Amino acid sequence: MLFSLFFVSVTLVLFSSSVIVFPNQAVAAGKFTIDPKINIKKLNNPQKLKVVAYSNGENKTKYLTGNDLNSNTATVSFQFNQKNKLVTAVHSDEYFVCAYDLNAQTNEMISYSCIEGNLENPSGKNPVNIGSGPVVTLSTGPFKPVNGGQNDIIKNPTIMVWIKDLAGKKDLKDIKAVAMIKGEFRSKIIDARKMLEKSKDNIIKVPLLFDKEPEIGPIKKGDFVFGCVSANVLKPVEGTECEHRVIDHTGHIYNLVARHD
Repeated sequence: MLFSLFFVSVTLVLFSSSVIVFPNQAVAAGKFTIDPKINIKKLNNPQKLKVVAYSNGENKTKYLTGNDLNSNTATVSFQFNQKNKLVTAVHSDEYFVCAYDLNAQTNEMISYSCIEGNLENPSGKNPVNIGSGPVVTLSTGPFKPVNGGQNDIIKNPTIMVWIKDLAGKKDLKDIKAVAMIKGEFRSKIIDARKMLEKSKDNIIKVPLLFDKEPEIGPIKKGDFVFGCVSANVLKPVEGTECEHRVIDHTGHIYNLVARHD
């Protein structure tokens, strides 16, 4: 009997050390989740969705098919580490999620919806709605197509991620810069101190080349692009900052000021 009680108590201690329980939610210790709720009601018989997310220096990708798409709403959950070598997640850190409606036969994008958000719970669940609501600064609203023909295709674009207002930062160290177009990610960890010393205008500019066509179709004028930077040195406000824009020309360089005071 004593052994059984001891075993149960040890089991409870071990379990409580690995899971944090909040009202109506539980996540593993040291983790948090971003939980998109995707409105697919107005999509024409969706067969496949590609959903991508970036937060706290990590990017994630998931696919939804079959029974995942049988109702008016599709749900998915992305789990992230609360802490890594570069950054620790805090309240108000920025993140983004994009969902792409795909042709099941060709795998090409039919339409997309994206949203940029701020972490409300860096140690729990962070629900977010996609594919619905109005077009606002941080949301593209309902799913929308990217029209255009061969003349609108952009080959080998470079996203230039700008990092501003670092000159007064002490102990300036590594920063991760990330860009995403059409569900594809490119990233680079830079020595911010060295790059800032070489800069003539106190702005770090990180080039991220997309030299391969995305799996869901060529990059075109009208596609949506994100740029983010992650590092503890970017605080005290946010350890991850993001910016987005619509590609509005067919050139090969696209500037995104991901970080500024």
